[in-house]
Amino acid sequence: MTSTPNPKSSTKRKRGISLSPSGLRRLNQAIQIVEASENAGKRFTVEELSKRTGISTSTLSRLWASKSGIDRRILHLLFNAFKLDLLDGDLQIDSDEVEAKEIQSWASTASTIVQIPYPSGSLPVDSPRYVSRPEVDDRALHEIIQPSCVLRIKAPSGFGKTSLLLRLLHHCNQLGYATVSINLQQADTEALADSHAFFRWFRAVLALKLKLDSSQDQYWDELLGSKLSTTLYLRETVLPQLHRPLVLIINEVEQVFEYADTARNFLPLLRSWHEEAQHDEVWQQLRLVVAYSTDAYLPLDINQSPFNVGLPLTLPEFNQEQVQTLAQLYSVSWSEQDCDRILALSGGNPALVSLALYHLNQGMRFDDLLQSACTLKGIYRNHLQRLLAQVNGNAQWTERLAPLVQGADAIHLDPIFAYKLEGIGLIQPTSGGWKLSCELYRTAFQTYLLN
Repeated sequence: MTSTPNPKSSTKRKRGISLSPSGLRRLNQAIQIVEASENAGKRFTVEELSKRTGISTSTLSRLWASKSGIDRRILHLLFNAFKLDLLDGDLQIDSDEVEAKEIQSWASTASTIVQIPYPSGSLPVDSPRYVSRPEVDDRALHEIIQPSCVLRIKAPSGFGKTSLLLRLLHHCNQLGYATVSINLQQADTEALADSHAFFRWFRAVLALKLKLDSSQDQYWDELLGSKLSTTLYLRETVLPQLHRPLVLIINEVEQVFEYADTARNFLPLLRSWHEEAQHDEVWQQLRLVVAYSTDAYLPLDINQSPFNVGLPLTLPEFNQEQVQTLAQLYSVSWSEQDCDRILALSGGNPALVSLALYHLNQGMRFDDLLQSACTLKGIYRNHLQRLLAQVNGNAQWTERLAPLVQGADAIHLDPIFAYKLEGIGLIQPTSGGWKLSCELYRTAFQTYLLN
């Protein structure tokens, strides 16, 4: 028995538009900026959002619960209320509410227009393929508005540390803060090796990035020393001129670890600035962010270290849900079992996962990818070659890693040795010692290192 279609229902278009993960993240970040500037950092209630946007509370609740599609006009209203333009990448089509032919046509058109870039390095702020880790991202965005805060962000290469820092800078710029990001990888070896030269370099970069006249630096005094001279310059010249909070990001801090003199002078100084803020309103304008790949080895007394003050944030590996989200952003359709196999191979390393999804998006067969992944002919060949070159360059490294490569779950390692390997992402700490970060390394090293 067939039913007669209702003319009204057959001509009415169902609402099949909802926000994509990147669109929802963009919207939430914009809302957080307004909450910080207009609501003392407190979250808006649904009623307050409804009043601000002119959208009913029930519609807003459906949107955040992602239970059904929303009319595009409503989404335009919502984004415009927070000074955002609604972009194509902010939307996704609910396949349950759109005819299969329409989906196929849309996907075909999108695939011919959108060229996914090769995943390399940090992701721009507007990248649709940034997967948020709310337990880290949201805490960082909330903490940075606190006076005299210190954020310590730890993650090995490839885990998205710099991508998070870019979003933190963007957030602070939106709030009207002054921002400076100093990457210690850009410091010459000569500067790192001599603490006086390092402090001069640091002050020059700070002035240059803030567009301050460095010739007005009247606080450099050999008698006072480089630490106090730098402190006075920041306290008496830089902060008073800005008339607003200064977010100072120092990335790749571990670059100074191997230069004992510079580390013993510079790192305790960062801690002292935070302590000064407990009784000095000028110092409360400074928000300090230190980012590094490892703190397994620090040549410092614990009472002098900046690594036991402030909010510590460690970027975790991607879990299954995050890998599945990234697969959707790469337009890769796979089974839950395939997702688990990539997770086991990569250990949830975001860079390794992204590289696999990029090649699958480009048409590579999943079985072919897995079969060659641990060889120097697979998609990870450049990454593996770099790691092998670093380990093969030191016979003691090979000897110490052998138990892990041969199958040991975790072993105890010398702190200095562990610091070097954690920094390149090869090992990670556990309650029982150190383990290899993923099966990719174990399998590849069995073939190319021990043999």
